[in-house]
Amino acid sequence: MSVSGYWVGLAAIAVAQAGPLAAQPSPTLGVEAAWQAVPPRPSLDFPATAVPDSAAVLRALDYVVAAQIAELSRRPLPLATGGALDSIASNWVAATFYVGAARLARVSPRPETLRFLTATAEHYNYAVRGARSGATMLNADDVAIGDLYEELYARRRQPGTLLPLRQRLDYMVPHLARTQETEALVWWWCDALFMAPPVLARMSALTGDPTYLRAMDKEWRRTAARLWDPKQRLFFRDARFKRREGTPVFWSRGNGWVLAGLARTIEAMPADFAGRGYYTDLFVKLATRVAGLQQADGLWRSSLLDPKGFPEAETSGSALLLYGLGWGVNHGLLPRAAFVPKVTRGWAALNRQVLPNGLLGAVQKTGDQPVPTLPGETGLYGTGAYLLAGLEVARLGQPPRALPEPEPARDAPALIVATTPQPPPPATVVGDAELRRRAVEMQAVRALAYDPDTLPPAPQP
Repeated sequence: MSVSGYWVGLAAIAVAQAGPLAAQPSPTLGVEAAWQAVPPRPSLDFPATAVPDSAAVLRALDYVVAAQIAELSRRPLPLATGGALDSIASNWVAATFYVGAARLARVSPRPETLRFLTATAEHYNYAVRGARSGATMLNADDVAIGDLYEELYARRRQPGTLLPLRQRLDYMVPHLARTQETEALVWWWCDALFMAPPVLARMSALTGDPTYLRAMDKEWRRTAARLWDPKQRLFFRDARFKRREGTPVFWSRGNGWVLAGLARTIEAMPADFAGRGYYTDLFVKLATRVAGLQQADGLWRSSLLDPKGFPEAETSGSALLLYGLGWGVNHGLLPRAAFVPKVTRGWAALNRQVLPNGLLGAVQKTGDQPVPTLPGETGLYGTGAYLLAGLEVARLGQPPRALPEPEPARDAPALIVATTPQPPPPATVVGDAELRRRAVEMQAVRALAYDPDTLPPAPQP
């Protein structure tokens, strides 16, 4: 089936479902039955030596994202989200999944994904974690979810979706842009370069205020100067690993965070930004280096320079690196002839690790360095990286895309309504009489409440 045929077919289903889906009662408050339905498993047997059919790739992505949302929907919401590893949360673990799912929701007509993401953002009131101290308010991990809020703002232009995030970034800016150099860094670990810089760069793109991009640029360069090894052309995870004796440890997922973070930051960076060449040059150097470390099976080992020390499959680092390589090809930064074979081999290998339940397996647990990984281990960040990688694989047959990437088009009002869950009436509203009274009450709320969106334009001076 062609790509257009696949989307036309799914679009017809989406149109038919949008109305009932919006009004569907929840088996658990806030969790919709449609989120727990997983489509039939498609073929995940992709060719290792040829560009795969885009429609087949997109079917795989729709299947895996649905399986992950179904798994999340079955788990209770934790009050403390910092250590939540397999549930809906506002931490970096879940945020990485939201990044990939939000990109997929741009091109997939399945309304469930966007509806789930909207419900998640609404649940957290478009806010970020880490209000206990200055250090926690600067934690890059806690602003990673900001990409979801920026995505919803770009698609809906509702000011409230951006306000809490912008307030947090405004707090961060003077610390990132400080003129006095300090021994301690705000982004002292390489994972941070995926979590915060793309959010700052995108905030500048959305608001037209270059302050966020400039502040990001200063701290990124500090971090890179500390953690980049120019001889190996790889990133240490943090300064501790520079001081270790013996074979240097370069973590696959750590370098994947950096390569993917570079891609996401560059795509939001204006073409005339003075420092843009620094980022594209670093991207090409890192991408070229890690491409040469891909193993024969198409994946990367957890320890890039010691594959025999950790010989088992590991997918989170592999998926992030694969996303970076595919993104580089699709934006004309990496030569197709040399890199497309690596991307297709990696994509075929990645899909061999999708478990029978639809979740990506062989995901190394949270941590800071290579450790053994079991085939059945899963992680939301692994799924998010898989989605990002797959979207680039699906575009391999298209012409190179220009940079910066444009923001998604604004959603039609009907789509916004269909993908925005509405809170159910209070549990005390029971019976026809109460339902009628409630309807009159809500009509009065709409009629009597001050609404700035309904005001006429202010007169021009």
